[in-house]
Amino acid sequence: MQNCFLWFMIFMILFVIPAQRATRHLQARIARKNRIKRKKGVFTMNELIKNYIGKEVIIYTHSSSGVTGTVTRIEDNWIEVEDKYGNKEAVNSDYISRIKEYPRNKKGKKKMVVA
Repeated sequence: MQNCFLWFMIFMILFVIPAQRATRHLQARIARKNRIKRKKGVFTMNELIKNYIGKEVIIYTHSSSGVTGTVTRIEDNWIEVEDKYGNKEAVNSDYISRIKEYPRNKKGKKKMVVA
């Protein structure tokens, strides 16, 4: 039993913890690149997201599986999303990896979303 626990700890130390750190480091590097591009005027994420104001969207970020709701406004680098219960959430556009309009079927009903 102790031998199994020892192998588990070795596996965690050698593989899992470094992989998590590498993922966080990559996310920080991508966000830093986006900030630099935005300061230079090359990166126009807000201009693209302005097309989604008033629409129900799914926003995927690096750290979470997704934020769903209606885009209400965009200021500087922040997007305000309101869900169906009226709760508002702010999302930093530097950390957005994907944004899409909520899919609907022919009758206009919401489809089930599979990430």
